[in-house]
Amino acid sequence: MFEPNQQDQGGPAKGTRSSRRRARPSSNTDATVQAPKAKRQRVPLHETTVANTESLPDTDTELYEVKSDKLALLDIKRDGIENLGGPRKELSVRSKKQRAGERTAKGDGSVVLTTNNAYTVSKLPALPDRLRADAQSKLSQHSYHPNALPPLDQLLVEPGVPNKSQDRQHGAVYSASGYALSLTHTHAFVWPYASTAASPETFTFGLPYPSKNPTDPLPLGSLVSPSASSDEPGLVVVMPMSGKIAYWESISSAATLDFIRQQRHGVEDTIPGMFSGEHVVQIVNAESAGFVLVFSSGRLAYLSVRDMHGRPTISVQFLRSSLTNAVGGLLGSIRQVLGSTSAHGDVVAVRASHPTRVGERVIVGATTKGKLNVWRIHRGGHHDILSDIDLRSELIHQIQEADPASAGLPEESFEIVDFTCVPRGLDNKYVEASRLSEALVHDEDSVQHLLLLTSFSSSKDQSHYALVEVVLSGQNKKVGAVRPLTSYNSSVRSNAPERPKLYLPRPAMVAFVVFDRAVVIASMAAPPDSPESQLQEDSHIIPATFEDVVDLRDEGNVQIVGSGTEEPTTNGHFPDELRSRHRTKNPAAVLLVQGVGTVRVAISEVDRFTTEKPPTISAKSKLEQAVFFGIKNDNPLVFQGRSLPFTPQEIGNAAIELSHEIVASKTPFIPNVPASLENNMRTRVAYLERLISYLNTLRVDLDARTRWVLLYDSEKMAVATWLWRKNEQFIAERPKGDKQNVISETVVYINENQKTEPNPAVGEVDPVRHWFINDVWRLEIFVAWAYQIIKYAYTERLTDENGINRLVLEAAIVNKGALQEAEQHRLRNARLYGVNPRKGPEGNAIPEPWTATSFIFSNLKRLIEFCYEWLDNYYFLSPEKASVDVKILKSIRDMLPALTSRYITALNEYISWAEKSSDSHTQELGKTCIQEYGKNVYEKILRLKDYDLWDEAIALAQEHEAYAALADVMVQHILTLEESALAPGTSATKAEECRAKAEERKRQMGGYFNQYQERFAFPAYEALLDASGVQAVLEFPYDNEGYATKFLRSRPELAKISWINDVEREKDIDRAAETLITLGLTREKQVWSKKIELSLGKLALLADEADQHSSDREMSNGFSDSKAAKLEKVDQALEIITIQNNLYSQIRPTIEEAVDERAEFELAMKFHGAWINGQKKQKALQTVFEDGMERLLKHEALQPLTLIDLLTLVYLDPKHFEAIGDQFYLALKVAKHGLKGEERSNAERLIWRRCLIRDDWKQVNITNLKDDQHQLQVLGETALYRTLFVVVDEQHSDDAFRPCIKPSDVLGVYTDNLDRRFDKMDDSFRNKLMEAMKAEDAKLKTYIDKARLDEWYKTTLEAAENTVALVYGRMTAKKAAAAAINGSTRAPLEAASAGAVSEGSSFW
Repeated sequence: MFEPNQQDQGGPAKGTRSSRRRARPSSNTDATVQAPKAKRQRVPLHETTVANTESLPDTDTELYEVKSDKLALLDIKRDGIENLGGPRKELSVRSKKQRAGERTAKGDGSVVLTTNNAYTVSKLPALPDRLRADAQSKLSQHSYHPNALPPLDQLLVEPGVPNKSQDRQHGAVYSASGYALSLTHTHAFVWPYASTAASPETFTFGLPYPSKNPTDPLPLGSLVSPSASSDEPGLVVVMPMSGKIAYWESISSAATLDFIRQQRHGVEDTIPGMFSGEHVVQIVNAESAGFVLVFSSGRLAYLSVRDMHGRPTISVQFLRSSLTNAVGGLLGSIRQVLGSTSAHGDVVAVRASHPTRVGERVIVGATTKGKLNVWRIHRGGHHDILSDIDLRSELIHQIQEADPASAGLPEESFEIVDFTCVPRGLDNKYVEASRLSEALVHDEDSVQHLLLLTSFSSSKDQSHYALVEVVLSGQNKKVGAVRPLTSYNSSVRSNAPERPKLYLPRPAMVAFVVFDRAVVIASMAAPPDSPESQLQEDSHIIPATFEDVVDLRDEGNVQIVGSGTEEPTTNGHFPDELRSRHRTKNPAAVLLVQGVGTVRVAISEVDRFTTEKPPTISAKSKLEQAVFFGIKNDNPLVFQGRSLPFTPQEIGNAAIELSHEIVASKTPFIPNVPASLENNMRTRVAYLERLISYLNTLRVDLDARTRWVLLYDSEKMAVATWLWRKNEQFIAERPKGDKQNVISETVVYINENQKTEPNPAVGEVDPVRHWFINDVWRLEIFVAWAYQIIKYAYTERLTDENGINRLVLEAAIVNKGALQEAEQHRLRNARLYGVNPRKGPEGNAIPEPWTATSFIFSNLKRLIEFCYEWLDNYYFLSPEKASVDVKILKSIRDMLPALTSRYITALNEYISWAEKSSDSHTQELGKTCIQEYGKNVYEKILRLKDYDLWDEAIALAQEHEAYAALADVMVQHILTLEESALAPGTSATKAEECRAKAEERKRQMGGYFNQYQERFAFPAYEALLDASGVQAVLEFPYDNEGYATKFLRSRPELAKISWINDVEREKDIDRAAETLITLGLTREKQVWSKKIELSLGKLALLADEADQHSSDREMSNGFSDSKAAKLEKVDQALEIITIQNNLYSQIRPTIEEAVDERAEFELAMKFHGAWINGQKKQKALQTVFEDGMERLLKHEALQPLTLIDLLTLVYLDPKHFEAIGDQFYLALKVAKHGLKGEERSNAERLIWRRCLIRDDWKQVNITNLKDDQHQLQVLGETALYRTLFVVVDEQHSDDAFRPCIKPSDVLGVYTDNLDRRFDKMDDSFRNKLMEAMKAEDAKLKTYIDKARLDEWYKTTLEAAENTVALVYGRMTAKKAAAAAINGSTRAPLEAASAGAVSEGSSFW
């Protein structure tokens, strides 16, 4: 990691306060350098002090030799020997300038990297300049930002790649003395890690006899407790491969160099008796007994750095034991004590327990496979073995029993990763709160209370960790609580600089597990009492309590190379702790992070873990960490990559809550008094983007509601940022003394219940900034209130016309800009939030779109209307007469299209949302908006033309697919251009230009025909039809797809035009016939037009059939079935029209003298309504008759049932029989031609009932004193006879016509239900009409019962049949005589049937 200075000369172990050197002559020889002129000063190490250090040569790694700084002994004077006994002098050093946005911890200058309710991770400022320079150089090599997108796969350096050998370092933190130690192959650095200075006083030591190969193990070192003559600790360093040992009694004096020269062996020595290939793997500080060295072979050696008199002296001896059979070792090795076979595993760690007696210490060792040994060592190397226990099977059993997740993992993968000794002498409140066993209260050396870090490997990259309590006493053993670790499962990297470390600092409430790139914080406190926790306790399971993991970024040079702990200071605990340079109330883990510096993971308030409401990890706290701290590119922590232990719903709710807090500035991570409000708002926008990005990296399955709510908040912040910039622009544009604008006024006038009121008593005197900080979440109210400001200022005359003019423009800018910015933000970020911006939010669960609230689109509509009103008053005035700024008026006019677009968008967005809502009130409001949408979109777009905004109106109509408006705008623009070209006074050039523009618009319309098809073509033709008539539709030149024909055919009401188009343009006679027939049968209201249309249709049908026959001689002479059916319908309709015309012919003579339509009606009713008017209880029938008569007089085409009512209720001159035929017979013919099925049957029954009651059958039935001739004459004058006679006569030519019904079968028709004409009429009229029907029925029933009408009906029918037969007999005789005379029977045959009726009628 560090570059050696090759100019330095070799020598024994040495130390300096600084690496500052005097200038030396350049030479390649080993010549002696001149002695310095002055004593070396004690100054800290800065970047400049290592400027002369040269880079390492680029040589093969295996051949590279690590060299140390070498100084000639004769050139070195004693360094500060005179200050050895006095207090160390702290030098004043300027701290590093704080970066913008960094959060500093209170008082110590540290930068907070993350925090929550349980712990705070901070980067300490103190770091040697040489280490900082190295860290920054490594960071500058990489462009990767751990908490920003793109993810790790785009990193330039492959994650997890170990550092180059020459960059390696490791170290430790000694909170008791306040120093940190870092070791490389060539140097040792010691500095006060808790110093508030960015460049602390640093002690740099060049190491003697460094490793020959950079791949060799790094030197091992430890700080030594201060001697009696110094307040500063010493330093001992062991070279693992060579066994060289160097000792400095005090880091501040770097030992006495004179003493070094005189007593060389006293501070530097070599471990005797090392095996070939053996090296030191661990140095254990067991002071005051000394140190213990652990070797790769498993051997154990005792190291002392002072003699019996306390003078610096190095001595090493291997420990002996009667339990070992080692050869070559004085007492063998720890591997032999712990087991000489691989079954016991490698030595994982050796730890010294807490000291109880001076000069004596208990040492505990463990192997990976679960074997534990305990020794007591004394100063001088004497030792006793206390325990030798194999716990493997017990540990596996207890872990798998307590943690079901590990039950299925292979037992052979079980390992002990690390262990630590549980603190002693704890306060009772911590003992009672802990989940550990009662061994917490024992202080005896014979009892060893341990906490083990164990693992099961489920795969190469996955491990399952657990903390296990173990109590040893001699050969007795007990496995206590098991605490699984669920937040971290990565396996230990083989190339990690340090093995995982387990720490349990006082008061043993929280454990820290330090991996190479992560720290796990796990609570060891008992959870609050509950039935579930009691069951788990009985099973030796620690219930789920606080646990979290702090991850470092997975980058090659960022890794934890050393660590230590800080414990709360307690009076009178241990003597060495009184010297601690850093006092704390809560435990912490301190990390040496290569490439970063010193990082502290501190518990915020350890006593909270003992309460009924201990700290917990919530989804919100994890999101806060990722959002507020992960957004910093220089943060060495990483927050994505691990899934959160929460459900998607919990994460979604937490995200919504956090998002709302960011928008409302309710989180402590956002300052409420920012120096730059715009920067503050941009930061909040960035926080919201970071939130959704983090959720996406977690792949959380968020529901649609959550996504839309988060997007709404993001939109509001983006819009609010835009509004603040616009506010500053408005202020800059206004003159001095008139800085109030629509934004500031809106903030002031918003109802106090709809905003957070500032409190002047605490200095909140800027309402605008206060609103933008606290009330952005109510942005929809702000946007809508812009119109309210205009309304209030205008109605209350708060300002003059120019003031209103400017306010109107600013309100238009705010409404248009805010909603447009929201839309653009939504479109840009829709994919990020996982929503469809075009489809919009749907469903009652999703809140109302803030850009489309009823308040917004209602006030936006009013603002647009006010703008038009304002422009109508001022825009068209000449500049000389205008009392307001014309430029502002033009700007308002130019804003109209955009404002209209925003209004249409808001209205449409609300409609889409309301349609999917389950709330009935919302649905009703949505339906109202649909009606308003159709009307307002058309009107608002068309209104733009009044201000010559033709192109804008066209673009707006296209944008919102308002094709009717688009068509009208284009047609009206064409007409306007054509009128301008013809207007008087228009120059020829101008006229030609207008005609060219009109023609271009027509071509543009043709292009839209192709683009939008029927959606535009049909409204365009409607507009042309309304504006220029039929000819414009039929002659439009740019319709290449026949949309005119499609349009005409799709509009039944245009059938009168469509058939002309079919004939002239399409040459489709058959279609024209069909159109005419359909028009005549279904849509035509006038009887004359109907007759003409049906006749033309019939003619066209016959012509088309004739064309087909002539083109295909093989075709039969008959019509096709479909055409025959059509012809039949036409003939029937024409027959009904003929009957109606015949009826009118009988009415016309009575109304010829009428002066108007009303008089015609009165005269017709007076004469032809005589019969119905004379009937009792027939008011409803009179109404029906009057309606039919009125229609008849207006020449409307009557429905068959209406015509039947007229024929059966009208009074006609008795001579009508000879002119048109019997009226009831005509009614039966109408029923035959116009009705079918049951409807025809009921109509025929109704006709016969009214025919039967037309005469008084009681008088007919009185035959007293009447001869037969007289009686037959009476019978022949009845309506029944006349009708039956014609019906029987008709049957000679149409045998299927048999409508006769006897009177008793006629009863009951339409007495309970009426025909379909009256279905939609009110019940009162229907009831009255049915009463009239019943009155008819009752009259007929009386005739049947009292006047033998059924018998008279038979008699009348027989008489009619006889008469018809007699008439036809006479006709036959006449035909025979005529045939004999003329030799032909054709003419008599044609006249036969015509004469039958007339002769029969006069027979009587």
